[in-house]
Amino acid sequence: MKLQANSVKDLIDVIHNDSGISCKSQLKNAITFVNDVNFLKLKKYKTPLKTGDKVAFLSPASGG
Repeated sequence: MKLQANSVKDLIDVIHNDSGISCKSQLKNAITFVNDVNFLKLKKYKTPLKTGDKVAFLSPASGG
């Protein structure tokens, strides 16, 4: 999906507000990648986003 947001935090807010369901806590607990880099190595929720960036939210239970 294509959305506009200035940061990862803003993106979570946009998804939460547009989905109409309570998903904010799940997104905050997800393993988050911005352009294939774990956002923990970036600025976490303050990581700035620009047009064309790819953000992936993975369940912490995935893998293995």
